[in-house]
Amino acid sequence: MILSIYGYGGLGREILDAAYCINNAKHKWEKIIFIDDFELKQVIDNAEVLTFNEFLLCHSTNNAKVVIAVGEPKVRQELFNIVTEEGYALQTLIHPSAFIGTDTHIGDGTIIQYGSFISCNVSIGSNVLVQPNASIGHDSVIGSSSVISSYTAISGNCTIGDRVYIGVSVPVKEQISIGTDSIIGMGSAVLRDIPDNVVAIGNPARPMKMNDRKQVFS
Repeated sequence: MILSIYGYGGLGREILDAAYCINNAKHKWEKIIFIDDFELKQVIDNAEVLTFNEFLLCHSTNNAKVVIAVGEPKVRQELFNIVTEEGYALQTLIHPSAFIGTDTHIGDGTIIQYGSFISCNVSIGSNVLVQPNASIGHDSVIGSSSVISSYTAISGNCTIGDRVYIGVSVPVKEQISIGTDSIIGMGSAVLRDIPDNVVAIGNPARPMKMNDRKQVFS
């Protein structure tokens, strides 16, 4: 089986490192490659780089799985749709150092990076990115294609919508809901519910504007 990391860049190389750690602990893939439609290099960090069209020609749905290495929730969703429409399965990656509690469900294509703590009875949707040293409390629900950044601490019984971006070092109070397509700024403290489709910052986090562009990084 081939593991194909869709997206080259700092995040892609971090995910490559995680994949190497997983492969060293338990051999899962014969080969790990990058897919990138903009990178002109042929090899990066000893991994072959193919455009998506080249990938379709070289690797069938029977011998390759894909993981999305992009930090924009909207783009994660778009690439997920492109890959699955071509019939490829998404590969879930869980770093060996991550803790996963009992009765927890993790969806296809989700990445749990090193040092993360996922408590019991948590439901994480497909294509989610949980960055290093994040924490998700018991009985919480994380929607698909969301990004949980490093040192974020989501308390118990929280509900995070689809395509949510939570920045670095954000605490989220217990029993909080964060709506679909919303962005929580770095260092904010979420002490009350956040509606859909807003950018919220501060302590306590408050909606400051609508997320009309559906874009985290300019």
